[in-house]
Amino acid sequence: MSTRLTHFTRAFFLSGLTCLLVPDARAEDAEQAEAVSEDPDMLKVGGALRINAFLKTWAGEEDNRNRGGDVAFDTFRLNADARLSKLLLSAEYRFYSGYSMLHHGWVGYEFSKATQLQLGVHRVPFGVLPYASHGWFFSLPYYMGMEDDYDMGLKLVHTKGPWDLQLAFYKSDEGTFTGRSTDSARYSYDVVQVNSANPGEAYLGVDSANHESNKLNARAAYTFQHGDLGRTEVGISGQAGQIYNSVTKRNGVNWAGAVHLDGYYGRFNLRMEVLTYGYDLENPEGQDDSFVMMGAYDAPYKMASRGTVYSAGLAYDVPVAWGPISKLTFYENFSLFDKADAAFETSMQNSLGMLVTAGPIYTYLDVASGKNQPWLGPSYGHALAEGDPNAPWETRFNINVGYYF
Repeated sequence: MSTRLTHFTRAFFLSGLTCLLVPDARAEDAEQAEAVSEDPDMLKVGGALRINAFLKTWAGEEDNRNRGGDVAFDTFRLNADARLSKLLLSAEYRFYSGYSMLHHGWVGYEFSKATQLQLGVHRVPFGVLPYASHGWFFSLPYYMGMEDDYDMGLKLVHTKGPWDLQLAFYKSDEGTFTGRSTDSARYSYDVVQVNSANPGEAYLGVDSANHESNKLNARAAYTFQHGDLGRTEVGISGQAGQIYNSVTKRNGVNWAGAVHLDGYYGRFNLRMEVLTYGYDLENPEGQDDSFVMMGAYDAPYKMASRGTVYSAGLAYDVPVAWGPISKLTFYENFSLFDKADAAFETSMQNSLGMLVTAGPIYTYLDVASGKNQPWLGPSYGHALAEGDPNAPWETRFNINVGYYF
């Protein structure tokens, strides 16, 4: 056996013993840290199990309120990350109740410590990375396919000094996996196909044959250092791609642009982003093009074809030594979706919460409120499109407990 393979095998068994996993301040995606090893070759295998406890305020949930809420399985996932010399691998698969999907899966080549190439399903370079928010509920850009989005393609990453430059081409979205929906069994939101004959999609009352293809993304960010005061990253992002309609056999277009700020000042982290976007669809004659169908988590919904989103979040870390608890992170995130169609109602989301870090256990406590937000209210199918002019603020109190191994 070669020395390189011996190192790789040793790293595999060491990783199985240590199970190093360092989540970011986000329940939806815990990023693995680099293995601490003198050898460049390694293999890490891990995963997570998460449980939700929640209480909702909107109509249809009176039974939950009367019995104090509910507890439900959230996610089980498996991760693998590997390096063999300059070759890289990262993959994650997730299991939910009734459906499952690939979160990401790519192979890469490291030309140098500053430059690497990734091929497969990976995070789209757009806006604040890795997230524009801090809490478990993300922010509105996530539910619109513009935060923590993953697609199938090729990405070049160059990070050197204060510069972070990324350029990517995506032939398609990440695809749909196991579930009951036509095209929505996936982790991140994309333009999806919808069939009104599908019992799980009949509530939408529409058919759609659109899906994403041939998308180009570019992102440039520069970090200013402020000495003891901290640092500030400012950046600009753009994307343009085709939206293919399999009925008309024609390509529509999608475009989006964003500017962002991500600042770390002592224990504070400030994230701000403004993005605007548009879809010009090639639907069959007579089909409404004021909205586009977006889907993830095995359930699609409508979203306005054009609009602008404003997002801001502030987090504060408090180190503690309370038994296994080592840190508390408090955060406040707000986002607003201003739709270009004057007949459509504005969507808003606010998330006030705290992350409790205790060894491999990460617990999010969120008070998430929304107005015309599909996941925070009764109007799931049209909240991000026409919405409801009489929609009140609805609230979900949520506790997510995750064990990462």
